[in-house]
Amino acid sequence: MKNLVLTVALIIASAMNLNAKTSIHIPTVAEAQANGWEALWGDYAYGYIMPENYTLADNDEFKLYLNKAANVASGVQCKDNYSIALQMGSSMERESNEPVYMLEALYNGMKQPYAVLTLEPKVSGKISLCYSRGKNSTSIYVFDTSAKDGLGTYVMANSVLFDDTDGAIMPHTSVVNVTKGHKYYIFGAETGANIDFYGMDFIAYSDPEYTTTTQEDAKGATMINIPTIEEAQANGWEALWGDYAYGYIMPENYTFADNDEFKLYLNKAANVASGVQCKDDYSIALQMGSSMERESNEAVYMLEALYNGMKQPYAVLTLEPKVSGKISLCYSRGKNSTSIYVFDTSAKDGLGTYVMANSVLFDDIDGAIMPHTSVVNVAKGHKYYIFGAETGANIDFYSLGFTSYSDSNYSGTTGIENVVSNTGATINDGKIYTIDGRYIGKDKESLKKGIYIMNGKKFIVK
Repeated sequence: MKNLVLTVALIIASAMNLNAKTSIHIPTVAEAQANGWEALWGDYAYGYIMPENYTLADNDEFKLYLNKAANVASGVQCKDNYSIALQMGSSMERESNEPVYMLEALYNGMKQPYAVLTLEPKVSGKISLCYSRGKNSTSIYVFDTSAKDGLGTYVMANSVLFDDTDGAIMPHTSVVNVTKGHKYYIFGAETGANIDFYGMDFIAYSDPEYTTTTQEDAKGATMINIPTIEEAQANGWEALWGDYAYGYIMPENYTFADNDEFKLYLNKAANVASGVQCKDDYSIALQMGSSMERESNEAVYMLEALYNGMKQPYAVLTLEPKVSGKISLCYSRGKNSTSIYVFDTSAKDGLGTYVMANSVLFDDIDGAIMPHTSVVNVAKGHKYYIFGAETGANIDFYSLGFTSYSDSNYSGTTGIENVVSNTGATINDGKIYTIDGRYIGKDKESLKKGIYIMNGKKFIVK
């Protein structure tokens, strides 16, 4: 395989742009042909080859690079009409809980060159990964190699366990926080079950545009919010620690929603805290927790096991989707907790498996606890437990949004193809960037041969 130079377009929002996301996307086949990049399996109709050790981005916020050559597929079947996708995979088994100690272990046994990406954040922030399940793969992982004194831990494991609909493979989004100075591997599950990876967004944790949910997540969703103190008093619910200034007690078996799409309910009484300190000025939060240890890979067999040993009444939610879809969980880390879990009790013939484990391993800033978002797909007819980590380390849980898998608003991340402001206006500042994100001025006449970005769009100088 030729070690050809392949460039992946990086679109960078300027400092004047209200949307501060840094986005990458996969170049088209036409761009690959224009640069003489190697055809996949000898024919551009299949796609092309991304070369070994290629750096997708290396800027002030993060470095993202490919460790070995990988396939880029053309003509990807997807609801949102993506036409190109990086083929992501590894030799890891689906839903595996085994630790990743060496990068080579992820490649060992691969049947063809699938992508394993390495991410090195230079500032703390969050990434949004846009992908589909390919033909039959299920899981996308983010593994923090720096955590636990170098032993490493999964900070995200997000699975897709249900069939696609409407004759088209559907795009999914996973969102996870990442820490400055750590190194992460991003990869899929199994060698014969590649994931179609379309792009990634990065937004700094300290940026004023760091928010709980993306616009796409909120669009068309059925939102579940925590009742206010006034609503609790009107319902006669018990004051927390004897005073509503602290919050209240949500009663046992309280049902948040029971509609045509899903049922969401609390199994036991749980604390609801008032005056929550948060960047987005949340004033009320369900205190979520369990007796599970943080980043634990132990299986959850019974609901009682999650409550066993709790120091105070923390929430464990049960979700029963009546249609397949995705949920967006809005929360913060509370005082010192790290992980929020979604456990599918119906998977693996009732043995169960984690379909999401999302950790927050870095400190909050600017004197305020910051909100986070986790997004995971859920299947019709399955039963899920949603809970936090450890009894003494509660998570402040603010809301849940549900979007049906067949809904027209169900889609992947925004901002992959073009960077736009919050008003929807495309960048039009005339600034020119190299394909790896370096600003080089506004003079098109001085450019050498190659691909460049101006006003959020790519152009070729021949």
